[in-house]
Amino acid sequence: MTPQPEELVKESIGHWKEMMEWAQQRDPRESTNAACMKILVGGDWYSKSCPLCRWFLYFGDGECEGCPLHAVFGECDSPHAMNAWIDVARARNWSEWLEAAEVMLFQLETVLKLLKEAKDA
Repeated sequence: MTPQPEELVKESIGHWKEMMEWAQQRDPRESTNAACMKILVGGDWYSKSCPLCRWFLYFGDGECEGCPLHAVFGECDSPHAMNAWIDVARARNWSEWLEAAEVMLFQLETVLKLLKEAKDA
């Protein structure tokens, strides 16, 4: 059964909120550590932990075809896209990470709103 994009975005929002809650408990000056987060939270900010990526990147054509985040904000790892993921990945400490993660969460919530609007139209 193919999951609906809206459900995948909701899962992704939940994942980001969980990561952010954990990161808020870290020393803001401490260097980011995806491996530690993955162990303690059960996921990190990389594609294997992302509900959208797991479906569209790994089950799709490998180019994010059909990913609603990609459609609205561009490729996650492109420095030329409006997608905030690259800023999360480049964060040097938890303070920077949280700042970028807030934008990422806003982008996901925007995508969810757009999907709902399109569904209701």
